[in-house]
Amino acid sequence: MNWRCMPKSEKDMNNNNTIGKGEDSLNKEREQFEKEKAVFEVNLHKVQTSYSLEPIQLNIGGKKFSTTLDTLTRYKGSFFSVMFEGNIPLKPCKDGSFFIDRDGTNIH
Repeated sequence: MNWRCMPKSEKDMNNNNTIGKGEDSLNKEREQFEKEKAVFEVNLHKVQTSYSLEPIQLNIGGKKFSTTLDTLTRYKGSFFSVMFEGNIPLKPCKDGSFFIDRDGTNIH
């Protein structure tokens, strides 16, 4: 028996219509998501860029240093890059500096 020649039942046709509407809905949601994602990524880049150029204070063994996140995170995998890339929860001190419990005399 040739299955391709058999007439589709009304139930099959309704199921196909329902699936088609579901696919259309998902495609619209995906398009909306992609638009929102693009806007988010642009805004995230703006925030990261402006934030990375603002001076921050480090307190290393009691010695205060001023620098930018851009400088600290320039070399991926470095101590400061890992520290400030966002995967480690950091809390600044009351004065806004980030304390590092190491000897600050070797930092220039």
